[in-house]
Amino acid sequence: MMNNILNGRNFFLIAKSTIFSILIVFSLAGCTTFGKTQGLDNNGEIFEKRLLEIPLCPGTEKAFAEDHEVHTYSGFQLCYRESYEQAEWVSYTITREELIKVTGRLNNFRPDTQISTGSAELSDYKNSGYDRGHLAPSGDMTWSFESASDSFLLSNMSPQTPAFNRGMWKKLEEEVRKWADNFGYVVVITGPLLEKNAGEYECIGENKVAVPQYYYKVLLTEITDEEGNSFYTAAAFIMPNEDIKGSIWDYAVSVDEVEKRSGLNFFYILNDSIEDEIESCMDFSIWKE
Repeated sequence: MMNNILNGRNFFLIAKSTIFSILIVFSLAGCTTFGKTQGLDNNGEIFEKRLLEIPLCPGTEKAFAEDHEVHTYSGFQLCYRESYEQAEWVSYTITREELIKVTGRLNNFRPDTQISTGSAELSDYKNSGYDRGHLAPSGDMTWSFESASDSFLLSNMSPQTPAFNRGMWKKLEEEVRKWADNFGYVVVITGPLLEKNAGEYECIGENKVAVPQYYYKVLLTEITDEEGNSFYTAAAFIMPNEDIKGSIWDYAVSVDEVEKRSGLNFFYILNDSIEDEIESCMDFSIWKE
């Protein structure tokens, strides 16, 4: 299953070739870990950074998992939950190079025929009062026509209130693009928090698309200092699906908090000491610079 996920796109973090990393760990202010640009997983083996995009869930732990269907598209991958009629996570890496647009917003919303049980339909959202809210934003996918088009599949949508989708969620998406430009790349894992049984949520349409109460976004990047030491740093956000005010930082949380509420395991490929350090961090000073 993991090979199928990874072979589905040309993963790109810092260069269009595969980059590896073995991290020689030190402590550093800002809840980061750093070393030379190489890193070891828990087995002491070199891993490909593209694996950082993939969270552990039943759909990625085994080939066939009930109600967890993993698919790869041009630019992102996701795990679809039929019971909620939407993805529980969508992941990708956005790079500085991919900020160069080759196409505009396509608006070709359509069902996803790859979903074996059938995805949500356009009619589910019609007159529902909710936006077809992107999980992988179309603004992050305009580096190719194929990725831009795939971002409008309904498997990449979730019912969001208009005020949220066009407000704070949009502001956070815009910040991610700024960070990609600043840092060179950002690994993004995002989705709705599906904390209750599907039947306990408000739903829309004939296909009973669940309306989530909260959404999350987990981010990871790597920074190199003047001495050539590189280190990972992470940030995470949980936002309610409503008209919210203030700053995006009012909704910043640790990665651990998102793991606790989502049941997902992020960045598991990292050495445990590195993973524990960055996932418990609540110092986002590097991201605020």
